[in-house]
Amino acid sequence: LAALQVEVRTLAMLRGLLRQLHAACTRLAAGARSLPSSVQETVGHVQHGVEGVQASLSRAHSFHDLSGLVLAQSRETVTWAQLSIDELLEYVGQHAPLPWLVGPFAPALVEYPEDVPVEMAKWEGCITVG
Repeated sequence: LAALQVEVRTLAMLRGLLRQLHAACTRLAAGARSLPSSVQETVGHVQHGVEGVQASLSRAHSFHDLSGLVLAQSRETVTWAQLSIDELLEYVGQHAPLPWLVGPFAPALVEYPEDVPVEMAKWEGCITVG
């Protein structure tokens, strides 16, 4: 009886982790719209794979309800998803433009890097149009 309770809790915890992974994939897919189509496709495949694992585990009441093949495929899918996300993060770190990573503060950082002093005196008295 205690072993069954542990199994049920483990399965529930696994489902919760998969929901979190799926939510992260959804946010990643939304953010990847400005990236190359190959990156978007990879995100889509990862999201689809996670959805497949969720579907397989959603019907199970215990691990005995799942075949060894389903468990092996689920493990393989989650491992592949992890590796794919790691590669995507590495790609973004190397190729994404600074404004994409930093947000609304990027123009000031790009136009006026910290090591280049900005002479504000020459701008005094200027009229800004906007």
